[in-house]
Amino acid sequence: MTTPARPFPAEPARRSPLPAHPPLGAGVVPRPSHGGRLPDVAIMFGALSIVTFWMFGFGILLGAAALATGALAARRPDVVDHGSTSPEALLGMLAGAFGIAAGLIFLGSALPNL
Repeated sequence: MTTPARPFPAEPARRSPLPAHPPLGAGVVPRPSHGGRLPDVAIMFGALSIVTFWMFGFGILLGAAALATGALAARRPDVVDHGSTSPEALLGMLAGAFGIAAGLIFLGSALPNL
């Protein structure tokens, strides 16, 4: 037998199934998005503003907080957890607006009698 004129190419180096360096952020647990909580907070503030409309301005402040939180929640929808949260944010803003209106009507009728 004669040796071939050209030797066979060397076997290619085998790669390990795991990368040499872990990808960026490996080992870091993803933090939950706070966008899923904002509509719930808006609904809570709105409900509390309706319940406390008779507390001489406290219901109005909670209603304003519900409007602000609902607007912030509608601006940042949470698509990681579930679909659109804008109906819940709208419900919180409507409850806050109703609490503000009820508080203003109460203040308008109660202040002259004090």
